[in-house]
Amino acid sequence: MNVREILKLVEQRKENHHFVKWWRIEDDFLDYDLIERFVENLSADEELGGIDLLTMEEMWSKLQKIAGTRVKLVNDASGDKVEWVHQGKAGTQTQVCGYTPENIMSIFDVESKGNPVGS
Repeated sequence: MNVREILKLVEQRKENHHFVKWWRIEDDFLDYDLIERFVENLSADEELGGIDLLTMEEMWSKLQKIAGTRVKLVNDASGDKVEWVHQGKAGTQTQVCGYTPENIMSIFDVESKGNPVGS
């Protein structure tokens, strides 16, 4: 896929698509990103093997696959939240944050250690 094809697909996305799963032509690298950040980082001569647009639910499923019981979706009167148990500098910490694309991506990046292959 060239940049023109990628941008056309992104422009046609549905409102509930927030993430992109993309891979190189060589099929040796796979990654996930927020759609807006992905588009900002595209170079004019970029060639990719392909992309899939993902919803919050699909990305949440990917996160649960790599993080397991360390992440939990909590339905709260003030809105959905993510409860994330992770190792911090001071030991095991529990962090609660909003169920947003940005927070899901941040947790995914930490949990996958920048290597989401197989996710």
